[in-house]
Amino acid sequence: MAKRLLPHLKKPPRTPSGCCSLHPRTRKLADSIVRVLLTRKADPRWEQTLEEILSCHEDEEDMAPIVARIRDPDAALDFFDWARRRRRWADPPDSRSYSALLRLLARSGRLPEAGLVLDAMRSDGRTPTREASSALLAAYADSGAEEKALDIYASMRDQDGCFPYVSDCISLLKLLVRQRHYELARRVYDEMVEREGGADNYSTGIVVRGLCLEGRMDEAKSLIEDRWGAGCIPNVVFYNMLFDGYCRKGDIRRGYALFEEMKLRGFLPTVVSYGIVIHGLCMKGNIVEINSLISEMKARGLQPNVQIYNDVIDSRCKHGSFVEAKAALRQMIASGCEPDIITYNILIAGFCRDGKVPEAEQLLREAISRPLDPNKLSYTPVIHGYCQIGDVDTASNLLVEMIERGHLPDLVTYGALIHGLVVLGDVNDALKIRKKMMEKGVLPDAAIYNVLISGLCKKGMLPSAKKLLAEMLDQNIIPDEFVYATLVDGFIRNEDLNEAKKVFEFMDQKGIKRDIVGYNAMIKGYCKFGMIHDAILCISRMRKDGYLPDQFTYTTVINGYARQETPPPPGDPNRRSYPSGCEVYGLMVRIRRTGTVLAAPHNCVKDVDVKWTTSGCSSYQWGHGTLHGCDVHPYSMSLHLELESP
Repeated sequence: MAKRLLPHLKKPPRTPSGCCSLHPRTRKLADSIVRVLLTRKADPRWEQTLEEILSCHEDEEDMAPIVARIRDPDAALDFFDWARRRRRWADPPDSRSYSALLRLLARSGRLPEAGLVLDAMRSDGRTPTREASSALLAAYADSGAEEKALDIYASMRDQDGCFPYVSDCISLLKLLVRQRHYELARRVYDEMVEREGGADNYSTGIVVRGLCLEGRMDEAKSLIEDRWGAGCIPNVVFYNMLFDGYCRKGDIRRGYALFEEMKLRGFLPTVVSYGIVIHGLCMKGNIVEINSLISEMKARGLQPNVQIYNDVIDSRCKHGSFVEAKAALRQMIASGCEPDIITYNILIAGFCRDGKVPEAEQLLREAISRPLDPNKLSYTPVIHGYCQIGDVDTASNLLVEMIERGHLPDLVTYGALIHGLVVLGDVNDALKIRKKMMEKGVLPDAAIYNVLISGLCKKGMLPSAKKLLAEMLDQNIIPDEFVYATLVDGFIRNEDLNEAKKVFEFMDQKGIKRDIVGYNAMIKGYCKFGMIHDAILCISRMRKDGYLPDQFTYTTVINGYARQETPPPPGDPNRRSYPSGCEVYGLMVRIRRTGTVLAAPHNCVKDVDVKWTTSGCSSYQWGHGTLHGCDVHPYSMSLHLELESP
């Protein structure tokens, strides 16, 4: 939406040509030289021909008008090179001649050559004219060369009477806003304002729009008021920018209030105005207000466009019902507004999210019949949807159809098919798809590798999972914490705690921060193998890394302790892995203090007979108690707690 706001402001004309009026004799000479230059590739004598022409004009010593008449940059460079070798022009060209060439190269986008000419000028002690420098500034800005553009701008700003033209400053402002360098853009804009006629509505609109895109609404309003006065917004275009900014920021209430203010001040909202506000309301799902604004539009003689209807349909898919979404489609068609492929893509994606895959395919067929050209975004949700409900054959047929229509599958399409196959348990087929996509030059990303590794782990194909991990590293695809957590969980499911520990520690070596999912997978492994003490140590490491245990963590440890048999006798090397009752009770105290609700653990009764006094801040003195389910029921207990906060 924001891209459509600036065109309603009038953009200033480009830099003036800088060509002064030529004497007819000079123009005739220049045109003769240009004709020779145009045939230079076919005429090996072109340099001699030029010399003959100029010999008849011995009094003509000014190169600048001739260069200014040349439109081909290669021809201008050849002429400039020839002229510098000519005896009468052997001295360094003057600033006007250099500037004419520099301006032509800048306008033609020949920036490397322009840079060389600029360097030659500086080494010869020549300064470019304002026209040439300003044109070069715009050329660098339009090409995205921010540093070079700022260098030209700074050199012009510091010269008296040589500030860039407004149209070329605008190119710099656009670049700075595009690069999100708003402070620099504001500085350039303020310097433009300081010069008479140095800023206009278009340049102001660029900076205001940039601030609105960034959500800096107070600064945007302040900039407008600095230019036109407190409380004054000059026209509908600037109102639209502010609406758009508030809606992007999620502050629909202030955007809507400003919309009402605009109407009270006598400005008539345009279709763009209504579209922005309706888009904001659609994000919040305010169906009543949306319908009211659409009715108001029609009463004013304005018809909602396809973008407005697409927003409404999307909102009804997400916040309303699919019946209402299809009703909006029918209303759209009845009003004479033809749906586009985006309309159908919104509906197709919404129906697939809701599991209505056959209905989504019907919408795909309806789009084709209109006729519209479905794209990858049309097919991908349906392919994924059919995979999820187990109809891989239909998904494969749709993939073939998409390719036949000229739309090659991309990472998202392949990812949807692979994910669907893994969900169905067809990991081998998913691996075949991965192979095909790589043959087509589409490399899997971390998400696809994670899905495949997860599927392999669940199938017990751990060697293949490790091979995929090695392939990821070879492809310089950095596995995230979810990939490693999946591998840890997979090894634990397959009774290989040692490999799980190796992967878990390998994350530290690679500098990958473990999250609570990875810790829980390792804690689950320790508990599964009866190593409750190690599980509790793992919880301590998790806390040091800034993660608090959750319901799964506590339930896993309590269940693990509850399943323990009688502890090994003193002296047994396995006894270190068996927790004392105080360790588990301490864990239970933490659970109760944090208010964590546990899932129902393994039903059991364990007798605990502990007399425990810790050094430090915690001491417990109690006799005989029973750990039953999720709670501690004392029979005879005296408990003294001096707990530090967990």
